[in-house]
Amino acid sequence: MGILAAIAFFGVAARPAVEPVLWLRPDGEITIQGRRYSPKFSPGTRVYRSQFGATYDFDGRRSGLLFGDVPALRLTQSMTVSVWLYLRSYVNDGPGAQILFRGDDRNGHDPYTLVIHSNGTVNFGVQTDEDKGMSVSAEIPLNSWTHVLGSIDAKTGQLKLYMNNELIGTTITSFRPFAQLVGNDAPGVGIGNVQNDQGPHNQPMNGQLADLRLYDGVFTPDELGIRWFAPRNPPLQ
Repeated sequence: MGILAAIAFFGVAARPAVEPVLWLRPDGEITIQGRRYSPKFSPGTRVYRSQFGATYDFDGRRSGLLFGDVPALRLTQSMTVSVWLYLRSYVNDGPGAQILFRGDDRNGHDPYTLVIHSNGTVNFGVQTDEDKGMSVSAEIPLNSWTHVLGSIDAKTGQLKLYMNNELIGTTITSFRPFAQLVGNDAPGVGIGNVQNDQGPHNQPMNGQLADLRLYDGVFTPDELGIRWFAPRNPPLQ
């Protein structure tokens, strides 16, 4: 955990109108359904205080925040993920750079992902247990703070992607994420990488993120009180 234990985050984080299922809070706490949770910090992961509050830095090697197969994160219907991102590169290793990932050590079989691809796009997607999936994507810049929000509406099938409060991608899908992963294949959730730093896969993010929120439901940036602005402070180097 390193730097996290050494930093005291003062003040009270602004609480959104709807409690996220998973939240990397600005005050440095990480919560699942409102309760404190301590994920594993893989080597190369550190946290510091910025204008966003707690900001997580991933070195793009084997870094990541690793969560087990927490039942509350087995979302299968509507969901929304919201996060501030600062990318130093697109993909350092593997087929993508994972921002938020749920899956196990099998190839594919990843119920939901927010991932960067080497073509310079951010992609939000869902997948069924039959390896059928759909995603929505858009170009994302390097070396610039960007707010990204992806959502799926289980009733309408709409996949949406917002960047800096603007809707920039949408599609319709009949696919929904599945709940049950394989217990002996290291199932779980990863932030900044896949879910297992001792497994065969490595998809590290090279950059920083802050205020990541995962919701059980469909929300827009405005409904979550997200206001995009051009951050003034340079990121930690």
